[in-house]
Amino acid sequence: MSKTAVSRTLLLAFLLLAMVITASAQPREVGVSEGNWFMYGDIAVSWNSNDPGATFPPPYWEWLERLNETVWMSYSVEAISDPNVTCQATEYFRNGSDKVRSGWIDIDTGDSSEETNETADMTTMVISADLNENDTIYSSVEFSSWKINETVIRTYPDVTRDTNHLNMTTEYSMSNGIEIYYYMSMNYYWDRSTGVIVEWSTGSIEQTGENLTTWSALIRITDSDVWVVPEFPGLTSVLVTLIVLTTAATICKRKTLKTLVH
Repeated sequence: MSKTAVSRTLLLAFLLLAMVITASAQPREVGVSEGNWFMYGDIAVSWNSNDPGATFPPPYWEWLERLNETVWMSYSVEAISDPNVTCQATEYFRNGSDKVRSGWIDIDTGDSSEETNETADMTTMVISADLNENDTIYSSVEFSSWKINETVIRTYPDVTRDTNHLNMTTEYSMSNGIEIYYYMSMNYYWDRSTGVIVEWSTGSIEQTGENLTTWSALIRITDSDVWVVPEFPGLTSVLVTLIVLTTAATICKRKTLKTLVH
């Protein structure tokens, strides 16, 4: 092969590689604004087991106990330094106490503040706006398998929105003198235009022989300043129509009386 042909081949390969990299690099865009707030007042936790040795919460899932004691949680956007979003996270518990912390998330890489008594882990709380099916929620290798499954229309809260859905499922079974089965599923829903999570649910089934343990958890958004819901829109339309008809009838009546007088 001539040097010219080799050069052309290398150039073509370089261009193809550049096209692949460009195509796979999904632009990341912050979809929230400073001052935006999001309230999650729909929280539910369930647990059931016929295993005499089972305890709640299950091992390694201590956060379930805390979530079970949570009445509501909220997030308010404190600062934006693209691609970083900083929020104040508030949890209000059944005993009347609350916990207020700050946390940040890089909506490009997925890097986040750590979960401590002073800071909140913001992973999955906010992702990039306007992601599409098969886009990863963050660009780092750690999240390479976290891809949007679909964009669907869902109602949050009382308003239909384009919503990005991600489902992740783990399942395995084995037999070692006794049948063991484990299943766990997690569902994430983010508002597509803002990238804010609007619903998260998870559930697990663990069976060892005849012993069965199940648990589930749900968090759903109930209010936000981003969604402006007109109150009683149907009634408003009726009132406007009545006002227009009444005004028209009054004008017609006046014209009729004026004609009769003359």
